[in-house]
Amino acid sequence: MLGRDVLREAARLEGSNFSLLAGIRGGAFTVAPMALLLATNDLSLVYATLGAMLLTTTEGPNSTPLPLRFLLLACLTEASAFALGTVVALSGLVAIPLVGLGVCAGLLAGDSLAVAQVGRVTAIFFAVGVGLPGASAGAVPARFAFALLGGFLALAGCWLQRSVGRGAGGASSSYWSTGATRRGLRQLWPTNLSFRFHVFRWAVAAGAGSAFGLAVGLLLGLPRDFWIVVTIIVALRPRIGPTVATTLTIVAGTAVGAMLAASITLGTGDLLILGSLLLVFGVLMFASRGVNLGLVQLFFTPFIIILLNIIYPGDWRLAEIRILDVGIGGAIAILSVCSLEVFERRAHARRP
Repeated sequence: MLGRDVLREAARLEGSNFSLLAGIRGGAFTVAPMALLLATNDLSLVYATLGAMLLTTTEGPNSTPLPLRFLLLACLTEASAFALGTVVALSGLVAIPLVGLGVCAGLLAGDSLAVAQVGRVTAIFFAVGVGLPGASAGAVPARFAFALLGGFLALAGCWLQRSVGRGAGGASSSYWSTGATRRGLRQLWPTNLSFRFHVFRWAVAAGAGSAFGLAVGLLLGLPRDFWIVVTIIVALRPRIGPTVATTLTIVAGTAVGAMLAASITLGTGDLLILGSLLLVFGVLMFASRGVNLGLVQLFFTPFIIILLNIIYPGDWRLAEIRILDVGIGGAIAILSVCSLEVFERRAHARRP
């Protein structure tokens, strides 16, 4: 059964989610702050790119996007979480339990699939805020302001595309209540369990795993330990089969994408070329959003590595570090769900 889950996840292709138009829009509005960064050399603009990228990710599969009101909520929660994560980063080792609490809180954000998706990406941005280099008290306002700016920029792109689509007779985003949208979002929040007690245990397991993952990253001295926590949040599912399948899919996509990114960053340091490739991978990443998780990781990995190489030139180790971090995060996600299932079996056995 486990092998079947792995093969199903690896082979699953939701062709209806592919949208080149959404990819062009997402890539253009996400990379736009980087064009200004290259012109002004203001590194704070990278926070706007991160805000735009995660807001566009929050939108969900291309065929079933979240309504704009939820994306507006995400603009506020994600920028705030990024700033809060920066504050937590200044607390030393106390950051380890605080990361666990923050991730757990994000995954328990609401009892609807839409709010749950906002909470999930908010938890990811919180982890990025904790682990991204350059944390300081002075950086908190800038991180919040630029992340918020990037989120609003991406929101404007969403609104523009949907307005044009409606004007051309396209579908309106008001179909959130339809079964198709709910099924699409369950790919990102995949549980048909009752949302309360079971998901509470699952969120606690994710929080505990995230705290442990950060501790491992700090112990090993990994420079991008937030990738471990992000992988745990993305890979962990309420059951072991889907968790293993998702983890292996992420690791495979990351490995291929990292090798591609390494060949690019080792081959050139020209900012114009790197910026152009950043746009290309951004378009491919958002165009294939919801099609296949491994495919998205294949495009996302060179996107994020090229982005970081623009900020930290010549750091060729980022590719291998990302593979290592994703492998560690995936292993902890599997360990967490195994522990959760053991706990649930014992709790069930105690019942009269």
